[in-house]
Amino acid sequence: MTSRLTLLRTNRDFGRYWWGQALSALGSRTGDVTLPLMVLAVTGSLWAAGLVSTVRLVALNAARLPAGVLADRWSRRATMVGVDLVKAAVWAAPAVLLVTGGARLWMLVAVGVVDGLVSAVYNPAAAAALRRLVPDRDLTPAVALNEARSYAAGLAGPFVGGALWAVAPWLPFVLDALTFLACAVLTVRIATPLGGGIRIANPFTGMREGLAFVFGNPFLRAMTLWAALLNFATAGAFFGVVPLMETAGFSATAIGAATAAVSAGALAGALAAPHLAPDRPYPVVLAAGLAAVALTGLVAATPTVATTVACLTLLSAVGPVLVVLLTARTYRMLPDALMGRGQSAMLLVGSLLYPFGSLAVGGLWQAFGPGAAYALVTACLAGCAALSFAAPIRSELRRTAPVPALS
Repeated sequence: MTSRLTLLRTNRDFGRYWWGQALSALGSRTGDVTLPLMVLAVTGSLWAAGLVSTVRLVALNAARLPAGVLADRWSRRATMVGVDLVKAAVWAAPAVLLVTGGARLWMLVAVGVVDGLVSAVYNPAAAAALRRLVPDRDLTPAVALNEARSYAAGLAGPFVGGALWAVAPWLPFVLDALTFLACAVLTVRIATPLGGGIRIANPFTGMREGLAFVFGNPFLRAMTLWAALLNFATAGAFFGVVPLMETAGFSATAIGAATAAVSAGALAGALAAPHLAPDRPYPVVLAAGLAAVALTGLVAATPTVATTVACLTLLSAVGPVLVVLLTARTYRMLPDALMGRGQSAMLLVGSLLYPFGSLAVGGLWQAFGPGAAYALVTACLAGCAALSFAAPIRSELRRTAPVPALS
């Protein structure tokens, strides 16, 4: 297995892919902060700021299944480049609106909707392209680098966006547009064929094929349920840091430092994942799942600030280990011709509960206190651990990973 830095240095096409994705991820995370700030500046309404984020998420999920068909049907390279160019234009628009003073709420809602729709096509195309860029032995380190890239962008993006907004509100949007243009250029320079162009006569038949493959495979079916529970639990778990510290009287600086520590833990976990498991990762997956239950159980029993921040920092390191190992195995099991549709089906079902995690934790917290809220999180993570004991996951992760067939 090639080391992560060696993989970036020696595999030039993967390096171009990774750096392009890193730049666009930084732009996206910057936009996550600056677009709500712009909505607040234009409308003065917190509700409107939340609306823009919500409609983007709704558009993203609503488009997942048809977008998966397009990700398989179209050339992956053309899809990725085309989406990057669309995003560059979409994220340049707020800069123009700020300079001209013509911004309206519906325009900013449109930015969120278009970004969500094209992201639904881009994400499965990019995931499918990854498997063609690295040999099978390097798939797990490549997935780990992708996860680390996402966490690093999540850590840096808000700081960059906030700092540029303070200089000139239009400036972070210009940066967003430039990152997507740079990603498009780097994708064009990839020499390796990225696949796609699968003949799919009927889009509805194509969507059914993706769903049937995922839910007809015991491992992928169990993994999709596992992802839904994990996303719900982690959304709720990390939401609790801010209200706990705020009610305890901590400053905004201290809250920001605690949030940064949690993000740093996630980055460390993603980088460590390839070294923690050989070809049969079941023992590591099982141990990580049980550790997650223990950590949130400790928070439920003793919901002090120190315990919560320490345990959630460790949890943030455990989570990426699970995600990296299981994502790499999932990529190996999906046929190349179904990567877009299979990924989209799993992402749609796996993310359905995510928006309700923080809502459920917040409601229980307000009614019964933080202990009850984290008890719910612990129960969901216990469900994930129970699925790890089930035959589909246990038997699949105990055997040597299959080598994917690329058509």
